[in-house]
Amino acid sequence: MKWDSRAEISDFGFGISDWATCHADARSPNPKSEMRNARWFLGLLCLLWLLSTPALAQQRPLVTEDPRTIATGAFVTEAGFGYFRRARFPLSELGGDQFSVLANGLNFGLGPRAEFQINGVMQNFLRVRENGSGWRNDWGDLSLSTKIKSVDETPVLPVVSYRPAVVLPTTDDARGLGTNSMQFFGNILAGKNLGPSFVYGNIGLGILTDAVQVRAQQDVLTYGIAAVIPLSPRISLLSEWNGLDNPQNHPTPGGEDRAQIRLGVQIRAGGVRWDVGAMAGLTHLDPRMGVIFGLTKEFRLWK
Repeated sequence: MKWDSRAEISDFGFGISDWATCHADARSPNPKSEMRNARWFLGLLCLLWLLSTPALAQQRPLVTEDPRTIATGAFVTEAGFGYFRRARFPLSELGGDQFSVLANGLNFGLGPRAEFQINGVMQNFLRVRENGSGWRNDWGDLSLSTKIKSVDETPVLPVVSYRPAVVLPTTDDARGLGTNSMQFFGNILAGKNLGPSFVYGNIGLGILTDAVQVRAQQDVLTYGIAAVIPLSPRISLLSEWNGLDNPQNHPTPGGEDRAQIRLGVQIRAGGVRWDVGAMAGLTHLDPRMGVIFGLTKEFRLWK
């Protein structure tokens, strides 16, 4: 597959007619069922909006996980959208402009030291660049994780948490937008307040089911470092460097090194924390650039 290195500014946008035809070209096995599921989820999101109160600290639009847990009985909802230019899928050898619709997170505060998380993407759309072959779409994988705080922050010690996570494959091989394989991650999270700013990082191991070889796996190192810098009581600036490193010289497709940097802003207004960010890929397989935006809300299940 050949990649055009001449990036045109017009590639960033897409016409209304292109968006209107993406469902027709996506080849969904049951479009009515997918539309019904989407309406149900949007209805749930609206209900949570009406019942919510201001949100606690979480890290959107960053990927690096905040080691702090939400309050006991809190239910934090996150919803976002993203555009990623020149995204690549090595297993299917597809590439193009990716649009992530409703990248959602549900976070439950189980106690003073435990938080349960569900994360996933309602739909990923890919405008395939190769030979003008139109659009593809698919569900994103579903992630289940638990964040357990083991050390409270003190004037000397950082806050330290542990986060095991399992990624369940919900993608379809025929659509080429995922590896359709099980993944497990275990990460140590640590963070410290430095004046008004909060600096934190993640490091851990991942076990990825090999998407090519039978009864094989890819063992990887995951890492991330991030900072949150308040500019005012309502506005914060965020930045991160996040990635995955595979020690193998020639990993199979789906287990290659990945890395990216992100810069974002959080704005608290109207009882909602809005966020917007930009990313840039640091490897040849990461998107060249991207834009992310979304919101975070919280309400209390119990106190």
